[in-house]
Amino acid sequence: MRFLLDDNVPYSLKTFLMDRNIECVKTFEVGLKGRSDEEIIEYAISNDYKIITLDLDFGFLFSKYPKATIIIVRPKILLPKRIIEIVDKWLDKIMVEKGLIILTEDKVRIRKLE
Repeated sequence: MRFLLDDNVPYSLKTFLMDRNIECVKTFEVGLKGRSDEEIIEYAISNDYKIITLDLDFGFLFSKYPKATIIIVRPKILLPKRIIEIVDKWLDKIMVEKGLIILTEDKVRIRKLE
């Protein structure tokens, strides 16, 4: 599985994932820095990436792009360490699930449209 990390996701999450031999890139590394959420989603779909973001706007776009897998991380405290802890806790699940996935410290919510 491959992950596309949105601009708002800390670079330390990329390091965390790469240390586990999980392929991932930041949006700026593929020429998407500052691009619209829709352009990022279209790129992810075309290149078989799951998106990891902190941006709730991606959730609103999911119904328009049901083939996308969008993972929104919602920590109670917005610190890189907390974001990594949440992704680590639910990593096995997000590696296999598809759809709109909302991660918090306590639970995972998954919405599928296909």
